[in-house]
Amino acid sequence: MKSKILSFSIALAASLALWLYVVTVVNQEVSNQPIDNISVTFSGADQIREDSNLVITAGADTTVDLRVTCSRTTLSKLSSENLSVVVDVTRIKKPGQYSYPYTVAYPQGVSSIDVNAYGTPREIEFTVERFIKKSVPVRGILNGSVAEGYYASALECTPREILLEGPEAVVNQVSYAQVILEQNELSETVIQSCPFALIDENGETVESEDIAATVDGLPIDAIELRQPVLPMKEVPLVVELIAGGGAKAEDVVWSCEPRTITISGDREILEKTNQIVVAQYDLAALMEPMTEDVPVTLPNDELINVADLSTVHVDVRINSNRLSTKTVEVTEFSVVNKPDGFDTNVLTIRIPVTIRGPIAAVERISAENVRAVIDASALNLGAQNVPVTIEITGSGGAAALGAYSAVITLERTPEPEDG
Repeated sequence: MKSKILSFSIALAASLALWLYVVTVVNQEVSNQPIDNISVTFSGADQIREDSNLVITAGADTTVDLRVTCSRTTLSKLSSENLSVVVDVTRIKKPGQYSYPYTVAYPQGVSSIDVNAYGTPREIEFTVERFIKKSVPVRGILNGSVAEGYYASALECTPREILLEGPEAVVNQVSYAQVILEQNELSETVIQSCPFALIDENGETVESEDIAATVDGLPIDAIELRQPVLPMKEVPLVVELIAGGGAKAEDVVWSCEPRTITISGDREILEKTNQIVVAQYDLAALMEPMTEDVPVTLPNDELINVADLSTVHVDVRINSNRLSTKTVEVTEFSVVNKPDGFDTNVLTIRIPVTIRGPIAAVERISAENVRAVIDASALNLGAQNVPVTIEITGSGGAAALGAYSAVITLERTPEPEDG
């Protein structure tokens, strides 16, 4: 009997001690306990973006420091990782600066009636901006060099533009995306993926975590660069001379400034290109010295004008030490191919004809050596002005300059009268 009483007494004493511990220690209220750096959650952020194209920018990373009063048991369940403060932004319809109160969200198993919380700051200040999309071009830069005798043409970027999404104020600062290829002593084409930076109109980098870059709806963080590197070659610039009017190519003095051009391209095409013709002159029409600026056109679309030379100055003139000119009055007209049953009559009496050729040959030519030939095969009835061909006997390489014509009539041959 005494043993049972002793056991009961011990159990009662233990229960009393445990109760006193729970009452005085475990459930003891603690005041103003700090829980700092609690993240802010903006309830309705997705909704205002979907409905009004609005996003929260400045203030989105705000944190709150709490001071809580609660039991020790409750306090043991609280931390900055499982607490959050919630700001309801569903009523916001336009961009602007806002200051909103918040509520504290507790973890499962803790009720707001179990905790008395006081936060700093009392309200959350944040900025709401319009969310926009904007396409910007991609610009590639070679930061390096090419080997001697090679040429690096324009960098090719893939993609050539990207789509930016983000707050209006930040996205509108961006003018283009810049990607830099770091290579030296290049002697062949290089393909490489490189990160890009967003650049404003002043050439400054725009840095913002609020901007997303996409291509065809997929995020992108690098641009593929293709740097074509091709061999170069310097070739002469020439003029093409068509013999005529008593002059041949060797009778002409010509110059071209500049005299050469540097080109680049596929090695096989480059090896076949040994000169570039910038102009063509028919010497039969060259009566006076010709001086002009002519455009430079490469003979193959795959060639590159490295010097970006658009025009050259060309001077073409007859060498007066080799050729001379003379004007003679032509009075002899010869009509050929006259149709049967028709008569012709040349009304033109004389034509002044300019003769050009080797000096000695021109000196020997007189009017008796020159005649005007008219082809009557295509004449119409009546008087008409028609072209004539100048023929020179014993020309010695001389020829007429320019074009000539004469007036001739075509009439039906009268039928003989009956005798």
